[in-house]
Amino acid sequence: MKRILTLFFIFHFSFFTLSAQELPQGYFRNPLDSDIGLSATFAEFRTGHFHSGLDMRTGGAVGKPVYAAADGYVAKVSISPWGGGKILYIKHPNGYTTVYMHLNGYAGAIGKAVLREHYAQKSYSISKLFGPNELPVKKGQLVAYSGNTGGSGGPHLHFEIRRGGAADLHTHSTTINPLHFGLPYTDNIKPVIRGLRIYPEGGEGYEVGKDNTVSVSGPFHLGIYATDAAEGSTAKNGPDRVEVYLDGTLFFLYTTEAVPIDSSRMVNALLDYPLFARSRQAYLLTRALPGAEGPWVPVRMGDGIFRLKAGSTHHIGVKVYDIAGNCAERVVTVTSNPNIQNTPNNPNTQNTQPIIYNQPFDYQQSLFSIHLSPFTLYADDRLRCETEGKTVTIQPTVNDIPPHQYYSLSIKGSLPGVPAEKTVVALVYRKPGSFKYTAHKTTHADGWHTAQVRDWGEFTLAADTTAPGAYPINFKDWAPLKGSTMKVKIFDDLAGVETYHCYLNGQWILGEYDGKTATVTIDASGKLKSGTNRLRITVTDGAGNTTDVTWTVTK
Repeated sequence: MKRILTLFFIFHFSFFTLSAQELPQGYFRNPLDSDIGLSATFAEFRTGHFHSGLDMRTGGAVGKPVYAAADGYVAKVSISPWGGGKILYIKHPNGYTTVYMHLNGYAGAIGKAVLREHYAQKSYSISKLFGPNELPVKKGQLVAYSGNTGGSGGPHLHFEIRRGGAADLHTHSTTINPLHFGLPYTDNIKPVIRGLRIYPEGGEGYEVGKDNTVSVSGPFHLGIYATDAAEGSTAKNGPDRVEVYLDGTLFFLYTTEAVPIDSSRMVNALLDYPLFARSRQAYLLTRALPGAEGPWVPVRMGDGIFRLKAGSTHHIGVKVYDIAGNCAERVVTVTSNPNIQNTPNNPNTQNTQPIIYNQPFDYQQSLFSIHLSPFTLYADDRLRCETEGKTVTIQPTVNDIPPHQYYSLSIKGSLPGVPAEKTVVALVYRKPGSFKYTAHKTTHADGWHTAQVRDWGEFTLAADTTAPGAYPINFKDWAPLKGSTMKVKIFDDLAGVETYHCYLNGQWILGEYDGKTATVTIDASGKLKSGTNRLRITVTDGAGNTTDVTWTVTK
């Protein structure tokens, strides 16, 4: 029996699973015409989330036909300039939902229904649920075209199979590796173990050498960096399974058949996050943090720390598997030498406050206050809280991992000549000789400016009094228009574009916004009149500044 397993760990022979059931083999088809080649595998490590599906290659092109993976009905369409871009959800009679992301467009009756919804909501960004009888589909029916919309880094189809969840088909759902449903996929290339690291307790981590021998002192945990490749796929995809053995006995197991979407951000706590942020090298750590267990692991036995008897020698074996069962192995000989002096990792605890990960935390000074809900951190820590002028620095001192959820940050003060409503809480990014801000949506009351943030770092008050910008790309004011498509660049220097609207000759018209290029594309086919036409665009940023501009084009 094939078992659905969420991310789980085995310590001292004990493990727990989310659920177990038969997966329907052959029920779902490949949503593309071409053989499956992957630019990203299921549950690869990403900043802030596990990759929740398969990224199927489309030959570097958009517009490839996308077919329904099985009979069902269109249950939801979601469109945004960010994230998954144009998304299609198809619900199936067996209780599963297939999800298709980064689409270029929708086919047939689906496309017509989506277009109607854009105009009904007068918005490019929409989310629409459909009933079982509105848009039925058959297995193999053309439903969409592949694309590069949203946060996509290049043309491809992101494909998921989900089960469960709330009415929105997202919250509380679990996404399952589509390859476990028997989709045809060729992989005869074994994974590569690219690095192993030793992390002494209280000391700095270091790489295991090519001779696979190491001496340690005291407790430690292990980090494993491995990638996989397959025919027609990218060379550094994520592996499917990692096993660690201590003297031949299973000590740690990581596998990724399914991931609860609500808990996806916990990926940050499984990695050497600072190293991953710097180098994109994803070292999976054997150690467990108490706040990273999640609802799908009700019990965890052990903590993933190696505790070897002083003077003893042991063998730590690492096996990494891909979805096809190809295996890479490495064995490290470890000697426990109590005479070794580990390089200490002594964080500066000045101006820090103790915080217990599963309890609320409130701290206030005269010029700032913060509130963290329980489980914002993954383990007990000390939080550095420092102020300098209107700048606040908030940073954990033990585990340098981003917070699991948003917390509230309030800064008191005013900026000379700047109204309160134009003042934003901003995260400061510093580089040698320069810096930039990323603004957060800010509320104001009694001289306090409050934002919900999900980063650590340096925060300050910044003025956003500049209206967004907008300028034409492929046409000029009072000039003949070539074709029927108009492109306009819209942008904002701080708080970001909040809303925009396009009007042609006084009537709202759909403008498709690409967040990657900050470009709005307006297809005016059949809507341009002979002679002069007026295109008006209004753009409002997160601080309420608005630009309202009109151009005249002739046809």
